[in-house]
Amino acid sequence: MTTCVMMFVKEPTPGSVKTRLQSHLSPQEAADLYRAFVVDSARTLARCNARRKVIAYTPVSGLAAVSDLLRDIASAEAFEFVPQPEGDLGERMARLFADRFDEGVERVIVVGSDSPSLPSSIIDQAFSLLQTHGLVLGPSTDGGYYLLGQSAPDVRIFRQIDWSTGQVLQQTLRNAVQGFGLLPPWYDVDSPAEAAFLKVHLQAIQLAGGSEGEYSLQVLNRLRLPPPS
Repeated sequence: MTTCVMMFVKEPTPGSVKTRLQSHLSPQEAADLYRAFVVDSARTLARCNARRKVIAYTPVSGLAAVSDLLRDIASAEAFEFVPQPEGDLGERMARLFADRFDEGVERVIVVGSDSPSLPSSIIDQAFSLLQTHGLVLGPSTDGGYYLLGQSAPDVRIFRQIDWSTGQVLQQTLRNAVQGFGLLPPWYDVDSPAEAAFLKVHLQAIQLAGGSEGEYSLQVLNRLRLPPPS
């Protein structure tokens, strides 16, 4: 079966990414950290078993910056780059899912670029669940989700959602009229305290012999952050 994973990415311009981190970091430091998030998340995509790997970038003018950032990643030549369409997050996801299904893809997953510690095995687990479920969700600890997958297009899952709030997962579950597969909880990194926890988690992964988030850890080691909370 044809499988595709899409990752949402913003052009890493100082002042326009990871703005919540700027209570403790400069705009440049926040952008540097986001750049590392994107690289680590793209490495996760490169390692997963999806046949197609799509980088959905914004703004439209950001293609050169995003593609240059990922140029040195193993298997980077396998990435497809598509601009995100107009609209709110739900409208953008719905359009990109519809485009992939129109191209003949049978299982489609979307992830963000705010979870650099996420292992590729979870993405592969999501594709396995899509063999028997129409919908797969990966709940995030902030009340949203870090992964959503579909084996058939259903735009209802994206409607009447208060995006960027802690209600996203609950409202998505309200829309999930069909049975769905559930992944383990994970976490996004938006606040300074979450970045501090990520640093400790990545240190533990490294000590345990893992390689997730290694670029993010290099940047985090240079930053001054509050303790995890």
